[in-house]
Amino acid sequence: METHEKLKKRVNKNVMNMFEKAEEEYGSLMSKKNTLEKDKEKIQNVICELDEKKREALGVTWEKVNKDFGSIFSTLLPGTSAKLDPPEGETFMEGLE
Repeated sequence: METHEKLKKRVNKNVMNMFEKAEEEYGSLMSKKNTLEKDKEKIQNVICELDEKKREALGVTWEKVNKDFGSIFSTLLPGTSAKLDPPEGETFMEGLE
């Protein structure tokens, strides 16, 4: 019993309070981490969607510019034709980037 009394005097009585606070803080931080991970995934999905829309818009624009370029060129120089070609071995997107 003496050992128990000696240990009681040495043990920090606030340890349980400190432990509870640390657990609460850990729970709060984990909740924030989960929120951040979900938000990150949403942002990445939006970026992918915007990239796809960008590719579609550039494709439509490429076709229109190519058509208009050929039309203007043949008007200026009758009997000739012209078109825009992407760099060799690449798509028009790779040529733009």
